[in-house]
Amino acid sequence: MSPHIGMARPHVVWVRAFVLSAVVGDPAWGRADGSAHRVGGPIAWQDMSDMPPSTALPAPPDLSGSRRLTPQALQVLCRDAVLAAGGSPEMSTSLAEATVAAERRGKRDVGAAHLLDYLAALREGRLKGDASPRIDRPRAAVVRVDADHGTAQLAVDHAAGALVEAARDCGIAVLTTFNSYPAGELALYATRFAQEGLVALVCGNSSPLMAVHEAREAVAGTNPLAFALPHRHGPRVFDQASSATAWVKVRDAAQRGEPIPGEWGLGPDGEPTTDATAALAGALLPFGGAKGANIAMMIEMLAAMSGGSFSLDAAPFDTGAEPPDLGLFIAAIDPTAVDPRYEERVEEHLQRLTAEHGVDFGRRKPPRTRIDLPEDLYQALLAG
Repeated sequence: MSPHIGMARPHVVWVRAFVLSAVVGDPAWGRADGSAHRVGGPIAWQDMSDMPPSTALPAPPDLSGSRRLTPQALQVLCRDAVLAAGGSPEMSTSLAEATVAAERRGKRDVGAAHLLDYLAALREGRLKGDASPRIDRPRAAVVRVDADHGTAQLAVDHAAGALVEAARDCGIAVLTTFNSYPAGELALYATRFAQEGLVALVCGNSSPLMAVHEAREAVAGTNPLAFALPHRHGPRVFDQASSATAWVKVRDAAQRGEPIPGEWGLGPDGEPTTDATAALAGALLPFGGAKGANIAMMIEMLAAMSGGSFSLDAAPFDTGAEPPDLGLFIAAIDPTAVDPRYEERVEEHLQRLTAEHGVDFGRRKPPRTRIDLPEDLYQALLAG
């Protein structure tokens, strides 16, 4: 069980369990098929910033198995959890939307389970709940955001319009953030700008978790990147870490007492290990050896461009009271600036690769309309 998971106060658990169980399949909370509708932003389900926490007289929850929720119900659950942990209404809505988006894409390791890290960071002081991002425009095609020790999601929410405008005016523009908590699922950002007709590249770094090149200890983050292509049928996107696997997968394996592949990490002695707990105490490894290490370092140089911490200097995201103050880099390109037919040419080529060679790059998957949460995770979110 996660170290963040604890038992909720019984009356809190019963109240929210009743409400969320009632939400599943209820068209009054959104479309009956669970599909998204764009209100107030590319990934918003509905504006919940002014909705009070749920209150109702409930029956006790079923404490076995898992809970099946609609996206709208999960958003309420996550928003209330962030509010209870000390997040502002704006931050709570932003994080809830990001969590639901990750779960709908099937990215569970950066979805509701990862939200527990944000909740712990809020309670323990690593994440500033009332952060107020500050935007600077030093050049026509550059947007710089101080996240104010808050979330990257909220910082990008504040600056997204400026980046889209700059990319359309200049053909290409960049958004850089600094002083933020780790950015979570990068596909969230890449998809957001691809939905605006832009080609998007997103890079982020993290606290030191990975060894690179000849290092035998963690000196870099798992440093993910995401890339998205626009199209009228929906973006094509990929999102991947530069490590052989995500850190949360190693943590989950350690909690379950399961071994990991030897190429995933090093133990504290600097040697490859299949012991997940030893890898957490040591360092993860990049994919592809030196090639993956080079990509990780490139990502870090971009992510730290506007003043974000280098991974080696960043405080841990999961312990202590010091914020990691990391960075995020987003490049947005308007392809119509160079070829009005770019979207169609790319789509025709990718469809040819699929038809003739079985290649499905940036595959489009239908978003999930129901989300199953393990019971202990559900209870942890109820506890806030």
